[in-house]
Amino acid sequence: MAAESIGVDPLPAKLSYDKSHDQVWVLSWGDVHKSQPSLQVITEASASQGQHLIRTPFAGVDDFFIPPTNLIINHIRFGFIFNKSDLAIHKVDLETLMLLKTIGLQPHGCVPQAMAHSHLGGYFFIQCQQNNSASATPQLLLDSVTDSVVGPNGDIAGTPHASPDGRFIVSAAADSPRLHVQEITTRGEVQTLYDLKISPGISDLVFQRSFTKGNQYNIYAALQTGPDLLFLELSTGRVGMLKNLKEPPTGPAQPWGRPRRIVRDSGLFGQFLLTPAQESLFLINGRQNTLQCEVSGIKGGTIVVWVGEV
Repeated sequence: MAAESIGVDPLPAKLSYDKSHDQVWVLSWGDVHKSQPSLQVITEASASQGQHLIRTPFAGVDDFFIPPTNLIINHIRFGFIFNKSDLAIHKVDLETLMLLKTIGLQPHGCVPQAMAHSHLGGYFFIQCQQNNSASATPQLLLDSVTDSVVGPNGDIAGTPHASPDGRFIVSAAADSPRLHVQEITTRGEVQTLYDLKISPGISDLVFQRSFTKGNQYNIYAALQTGPDLLFLELSTGRVGMLKNLKEPPTGPAQPWGRPRRIVRDSGLFGQFLLTPAQESLFLINGRQNTLQCEVSGIKGGTIVVWVGEV
C-alpha cells in the first residue's frame, strides 16, 4: 500500500537519496528521446508528511553524482551534475541547490559519463565518454579541495567504483576485457595493484566486506554476457567464479542506461547479494561464497532494492 505519491516530471529515470540532507533527487527524461530532461529534489524525504518538490534550474541534465556516506564521512556537502554533450561537470551545493562552479574538462577532451569518490587523498575519478578511436579514453583525477584536474588516471579507463572505506578503486566496463584495481595509500597516493583480463567484460560490480580478513574487501562482478558471477579478493588478486547462475537477461541494453545484469549487496555489514537471470533471481551468500537460493518467476529483472541490512 502506497503511503504517499509525489508527482514528478514525466518519465523519471534515476532516483538517489542524499542522506546528509534527507533529500531524494529525481532525474526525469520527459520522454523516451530525453527531449525535456529535468532535475527535481524532494525535501524531508523520510518525514511522514511535509515533503516538498523543488524543481532545480539546471537545464540539459543527463546525469548526476552524489558521493555516498560511509563510516568515516557522514555528511556530504557537494554533488555534481553533467550533460554528456558538455566537456565539464557542474558542482552544486546540496543544501541550497545552487550552482557553485563549472569545472571545465575541455583541455582533456573529456565528456563525463560517471564518477566515483575516495576521501583518501580527496580524489574524484571521472570516467570519460569513449571516442571513436581504437584506444579507450582514460579517466581523469579531480582534486576535491582545489576543484582542479590533476591529470589522467594513468591509462585506466572504464567505470570507477570506490570501496566503502575509500581504499580501493576498481574500474571496469561492459565493452572491455580489462579490470583495473588501484589502491590509495595512507599518504593519498594512487597506485595500481594489478590488472585482470576478464572476458567478455563486466556488467556491474559491488564490494563485499571480507569475513575472513580484517579491513579487507572482495568484489562480486556480473559478466556482461556470461552466466557466472566473478569473485575477486582485492588484497591478493585471487579470482573465482560462482557458476550455474543461468544466462543473464537478454535483449537490448536498458534504455535507462542501467547495466544489462545488475548485482546488489545488502548493505555495509550485510552478507547477501542479488543478481537476476532471464526468468529468475539468485540470492548469493557472501559470507560462504555460495549460492543461497533461486527465486523463479521474475523475468528480466533490472532493479533491486534492499530494505534494511540483511
